[in-house]
Amino acid sequence: MRSLAIENTMLAALFESQRRILDRIASGAPLQQTLETLVVLIEEQAGDMRCAVLLADSEQQRLRFVAAPNIPEDYKRGIEPYLRIAPDMGSCGTAAFLRQPVYTRDTATDPLWENCNEIAVRNGLRAIWSTPILSDVNGVLGTFAMYYGEPRFPAEEHIQLINMATQMARVAIEGKCEDEILRTAFVDAPSGMFITDLAGNVVRANRAFAELLGYTPTELRGKRITDIIHEEDNDALTEELLSLGQEEIASARSYRSRDGRILWARGRAALLRDAAKAPRYVLTYVDKMTETGNDLLERLSRREREVLKLVIDGRTSKDIAARLGISAASVDTYRSRIMFKLDIKDVPGLVRFAIRHGIASV
Repeated sequence: MRSLAIENTMLAALFESQRRILDRIASGAPLQQTLETLVVLIEEQAGDMRCAVLLADSEQQRLRFVAAPNIPEDYKRGIEPYLRIAPDMGSCGTAAFLRQPVYTRDTATDPLWENCNEIAVRNGLRAIWSTPILSDVNGVLGTFAMYYGEPRFPAEEHIQLINMATQMARVAIEGKCEDEILRTAFVDAPSGMFITDLAGNVVRANRAFAELLGYTPTELRGKRITDIIHEEDNDALTEELLSLGQEEIASARSYRSRDGRILWARGRAALLRDAAKAPRYVLTYVDKMTETGNDLLERLSRREREVLKLVIDGRTSKDIAARLGISAASVDTYRSRIMFKLDIKDVPGLVRFAIRHGIASV
């Protein structure tokens, strides 16, 4: 019964440690802080053990200490030349090379430590157990190591701690890598991009898009899409994505800059789904923007051009709806979008535009 109670206490502590690490990851804490928290939590469970996380470089050639608060500085400096990812490179370098755990019982006598055992022994690190931290595609992210002052192999409870630590470290490291990829692909992309929720709120915009409209990304976050784009334009785009069941469609929109200019751009819009495959957001990619001027007709969709021709012929919304097989309300929406895209205030203005562009004759 006492053994079971100890085991249950340990499991409860492990679950609490996992929760604290996941909270760190979810809050966006710096990777080093998250991994140092992990190391300290494992050390609290492991008694006299000391722990460290080492990260692999981008070429997967070398390791470096990133979280090792209780490992002697003399050891970290001395062992640095032996942190190559290669066979016979101590416990960590060999574990990373083999992609499997390497448990060194005694650094003083283990052949893997032949060239550097003096560094470990003089710092009181006799047993070193290293486990590779592997990505989902079996790439080496780093290693998690446990250090003990006396020669020994890990017990079952140590293996349990090691497995939990490597899993948590992998989640933290891969999460940070994904953040960096997102930054490169979205935040720092040269083309304008922004993300809206299905209710039409801007949840994120990259620098390129914000600058096109004269804002900063922070200023755009939280704005209604109707602050920068015609409301029907956005509703139509979102509805088209949802109703057609397409993941991506072409986009042609008129935007209003901070200083009131009307800008037009082609692009693409795509649905972003959650883990349950439910649509959550719309990602819009914006090509180069141009001010209202020449080639205005290119800004209208095929259906908008059809509506325009019938409007300037003097047809009523009811007549146009019957001809095109749509509702009168849809006709009014199309007319409103056309006037917004062309920066025209009334129907006579549409007629004058049509005459200038050869759509209608005097």
